[in-house]
Amino acid sequence: MIKFPFISLPDYFTRLLVSSIQNSTQTNNNLELYINVNKDLNALVKKVFKDIDPDGFLGKIISISGWSGIRNRLAAVFLEHAMTGKFPETANLNLVTDIINVENKLRHFTPSGFNRAFLLAFYAKMTLIDYKLKEASETTTYSPLLIKEEHIEFMKLSKAKSVRIDWLMLELIQFDHFLGTERLQTLLKNETRYTALFSLLSHDEQKLMMSNFITYGASVNDLDIFTSDISIQ
Repeated sequence: MIKFPFISLPDYFTRLLVSSIQNSTQTNNNLELYINVNKDLNALVKKVFKDIDPDGFLGKIISISGWSGIRNRLAAVFLEHAMTGKFPETANLNLVTDIINVENKLRHFTPSGFNRAFLLAFYAKMTLIDYKLKEASETTTYSPLLIKEEHIEFMKLSKAKSVRIDWLMLELIQFDHFLGTERLQTLLKNETRYTALFSLLSHDEQKLMMSNFITYGASVNDLDIFTSDISIQ
């Protein structure tokens, strides 16, 4: 069974990860404004970037670190908080190495400036942390999201770049689980539409797949997808 857990991720962070953020002066200005109006985010940024500016001057922090630097540190801090229950004084960037690795592998399949591949891998790692914590108490009834190499290989059969690559990957991961890798690969090579793939699933599998979509969307605070066709985005 493949059943993903709800993970309450901070919406002020996930809102950034679902946005298009290009490297520019205007982006830096918008990011500074966004951080300023989000008190919790503002306090956290100033805390974990003291090495860059002890006084917490956001303009300097953003200029030196850039969006990716800020994103990576924040993700590392949230991951450590999930593991220990405490926010660290400094960010352990080793915690995001595997997340960035997934993002780099998916970079060619999504337009530049989008962070949804990072978001998916961030959620996946959070599910693994949560699973390990609950596994010890034997209270878990779900499985963590695992992004395997063969899942990324499926993207090579796509003809267009996808903005919502996190949702597309989430579909492919579940189709792989229900249909099997070889069968799915054959179907994708034959350009089978995603609606047709969904129709191949049993009623219970379809219900579980939709449940996983809702769980992921609620976790990353992104439920607009249910009015969109991700196979063409």
